[in-house]
Amino acid sequence: MEARCLLCNHELAPAGQSQVGPLWQRLDSYLRLPFALPLLPLMAIWAVLAALLTPLWAMVPVALLAGFPTFAFAAALMTLRAGPRKTRKAAFPGWDCLGESGVWKSALWQALPAVVVIALAGGLMVTVSVPGGLLMAMIGMLLVPALWLAVLVQGAAPGAYAAAATYIASAPRDYGVAAGFASLGSVLVVALVVVAMDVLPVPLVHAVAGLLAAWWWLVLAGLCGDIAVRHGRQWGLNQGGRRVTQPLAERRQRTQLCAGRFDKVLLTTTKIIKTKKATVADWHHHDRLLAVLGKEQERTALAEPYLDWLIGAQAWDDAMALVARQRLRDPQWLPAAPALRLALADGVYARDPKLAVALLKDLHQKHPDFTDLGEAYLLLAKVLAEHFGLAGKAEQYLRFVESHCRDARLRQKVSECRAAWE
Repeated sequence: MEARCLLCNHELAPAGQSQVGPLWQRLDSYLRLPFALPLLPLMAIWAVLAALLTPLWAMVPVALLAGFPTFAFAAALMTLRAGPRKTRKAAFPGWDCLGESGVWKSALWQALPAVVVIALAGGLMVTVSVPGGLLMAMIGMLLVPALWLAVLVQGAAPGAYAAAATYIASAPRDYGVAAGFASLGSVLVVALVVVAMDVLPVPLVHAVAGLLAAWWWLVLAGLCGDIAVRHGRQWGLNQGGRRVTQPLAERRQRTQLCAGRFDKVLLTTTKIIKTKKATVADWHHHDRLLAVLGKEQERTALAEPYLDWLIGAQAWDDAMALVARQRLRDPQWLPAAPALRLALADGVYARDPKLAVALLKDLHQKHPDFTDLGEAYLLLAKVLAEHFGLAGKAEQYLRFVESHCRDARLRQKVSECRAAWE
């Protein structure tokens, strides 16, 4: 997933110096990585121990043991590069990483696929043909970076290998660089060792093989570590950045507001409030934008739909504030829909009984066909009697309910009201 500008939606260039440009443009820095002073002893250890082994048959297993420190440093280097930047106290891991069991566990699980490919390729070269073995090495090494990344992200366990395809598909361009080096680099190492066999004595050939193996291993670790830096966020790696919990749409709106793109945000919020997924917060945001832009006519036109959402959310204080704002402009303003009036009056009569009376009175004249007219006048009678002490006026509305409503439930409520007020 590429980072994009929240204003223009154009692709963003990474700000970190270590991530500038495609990975292949910085390939030379990775090729020089093993020659950094902290890593030179690893190459020397592998080369010296391999040079001490003169019998060819004993070289491979013992040379692999000589490479264990390199395996561990490579695993620690990948972990260090992929981790939070704030916790990096140095560019390379220290020798104390060799005392960490987690590093050794990761190193062994990362070394396993490479060693298996080397063993199979070597077996084919000896038993079948050299070209067949080289082809096997080239194909097998293409998967090694994905398996290393799987161990780095998923943890040192056999099941981590199953996620290898994810890292190939999600970072194809950068992965192609690492896979290309793993494949072609391994063949180059073999070719150089074969050339050395013709011009150097056997101990020196072993030393060259150990030196080139350490170089290849550390370069590939650096490449995989930087791939994890670039794509670790989408893979779930904790890179120390602030976790973003706000939805993308909200972050984009906030950025547009800070940039003064009010009309663009208004267009977005207008679309949102027309959907069923709209919330009271969306309506509140839209109303404030209209106020900021001075579009009072549109604001007034949307007052009743906005009030409907507030009533549905039982945001009675906000609903009363909206009605007060409208009545300040027009003292006679009330919601046009009788159902909306009843719902609002039922929610606010305890807070503002005067508003409830204004909402409900004379409904039979303005909306004679309103199906809940009986409920509305029962509520009006209750407000008049309990909040204003106007029992006589309340009795008029009770008689209206008795004479115009045939519902036995409403008649029962009329009797209960009279009994409560006696």
